[in-house]
Amino acid sequence: MEFDATIQGDGAETEKSSTIRDDMQTRPPATAAAIARGNHPFHGDPYARYQALRLQGPIHWAPDLFGGAWLLTTFDGVQAALKDPRLSAQRTGGWVMRHALRGSPERKRLTAMQRLFARAMLFVDKPAHPRLRSAMQHAFRPARIEALRAQVAGLVHDLIEDIERRVPATASFDFIERFATPLPSRVISRFLGMRAVDDTRFLSWSSGLAAFLGAVEPTADETRVAHDSLAAMSDEIDRCIRAGDLEEDGLIASLVEAQAQGRIESREELLAQCVMLLFAGHETTRHLLGTAVYWLLQEPGRWRPLEDRARVRTSVRELLRWDSPVQFTGRRANCDFDLFGVALRRGDLVLPLLGSANRDPARYEAANRLDLDRPLGMPLSFGSGPHVCIGAALTLMEAECALGELVRRWPDLRMAEHSPPWIEAPLYRGLRRLELHRGTSSEGPAIPRLVGTAPSTKP
Repeated sequence: MEFDATIQGDGAETEKSSTIRDDMQTRPPATAAAIARGNHPFHGDPYARYQALRLQGPIHWAPDLFGGAWLLTTFDGVQAALKDPRLSAQRTGGWVMRHALRGSPERKRLTAMQRLFARAMLFVDKPAHPRLRSAMQHAFRPARIEALRAQVAGLVHDLIEDIERRVPATASFDFIERFATPLPSRVISRFLGMRAVDDTRFLSWSSGLAAFLGAVEPTADETRVAHDSLAAMSDEIDRCIRAGDLEEDGLIASLVEAQAQGRIESREELLAQCVMLLFAGHETTRHLLGTAVYWLLQEPGRWRPLEDRARVRTSVRELLRWDSPVQFTGRRANCDFDLFGVALRRGDLVLPLLGSANRDPARYEAANRLDLDRPLGMPLSFGSGPHVCIGAALTLMEAECALGELVRRWPDLRMAEHSPPWIEAPLYRGLRRLELHRGTSSEGPAIPRLVGTAPSTKP
């Protein structure tokens, strides 16, 4: 999500970065640049490319990614970078303003969008970050997440019932469209405390933001659509606040109280947190649900064992490790320093590759095997350090509820097409479509495994 060439504060560009690295000292092997050039490492199945990069070392310069970026490939390197105070989360200035000339009407129009992004907790450092996280943490406490489980289960039940009512048992349906997409939007809306959200409008806004955030270099049209989507989301949340059309136990009501107490500094800062959570809570979870079902149906013996609810929790974490819905995050160097023997300059873009770290054999035994019984803690899919995803527990609970009920209701679920299409945005790893049959069959279609993967030796 990092495309700017600046270290910036609240919408102001303050430090230009040199993105052309001509010094031989910091130029990595040509093979690493060749892997990243053109057919970037996030295109298609990225995992074989990640492996090639890891074999060459923990850090690589990719001149054609986002105007030039350092790629971190190992578990230890990625985790350390996410905790390193020399790497800043402030990274939105030139990213939003890339297509807007100084002094132009377009630049003035995009200023509100830039300032909203720059206020979001995801893109700020100390002292604003701990203040914002503290104000939001109460809504994410474990008891609150667990209290939502029954509501999430009800939403899962309703979507399954709707599919069974509308789609004959002998027909296929698109799991992404009918389940993986609407469920997260409804869950995050309820979590925020919004009483009525138009799914069609919300999904249009979310898609507009996803196209912008997920692009290697957003076009002017993608930037315009993202601006309009962000403004519409912000206006809708602001309307709910002004009309009092909110649940008292939702996050928005909690943040309104925090603003009254001075822990949130302005209405704009409040809206920035809500908009980013509304978007992020939907986009990440829908990709997790889609890829989880896809991989569980790839081999006989993976799906039905999840009728044992005790196995669902471990399986969700392994599926997150295996194919992370977010493939990388970004940081900007806020000073000159050495990293893995490479001289970084202030303003350099660093991309910790979460997907690569989760497949690092130095961290995980048989890392290229999907093992649903693997004993592991949390993979790096949600990040690490101060900016670890605040909504991780909500996403996990949602996925556990969904998969557990899907297996119970549709034990004979199977894929209806050989090669479902994947989205092309490098930031996200997910499916555009996943056609499924829920009826019984003795044999499903032969599904070729993706390049660079290996079958599990366990059910």
